[in-house]
Amino acid sequence: MPKTIQKETRLYPVILHREGDTWGYFSPEFGGGGASTETDAIYEAQYMIEGALADLIEAEDAIPDPSAPEDIDDDGGKIIYIPMMLSNAAERIFLTLPKTLIARIDAATSNRSAFFAELARERLNHS
Repeated sequence: MPKTIQKETRLYPVILHREGDTWGYFSPEFGGGGASTETDAIYEAQYMIEGALADLIEAEDAIPDPSAPEDIDDDGGKIIYIPMMLSNAAERIFLTLPKTLIARIDAATSNRSAFFAELARERLNHS
């Protein structure tokens, strides 16, 4: 039976705090970190949430609902909302590789897509 494709946009809250020369960011659902500027904190929060959601989608784990505004303690910080598109849809891409490399890949696997997806996950998890 074919997989049902699901698409949905959710707004995840992030609390921004300035702490001296550092901007902290915190997502009630995914944790937080720090950055040198407010803009960097927003980008890093977005990257953190995207990565966490991608891992949950790939593992077919439950995706947390965004916290309701009335349930958020901003602790004096600024609350922003980051839109996230959730989708389990696959996308076809085209790669240009040397024939010798393709032959080596084909000798190692019968599924090129799974091979590249696994390499991408490993690389992204170790960067």
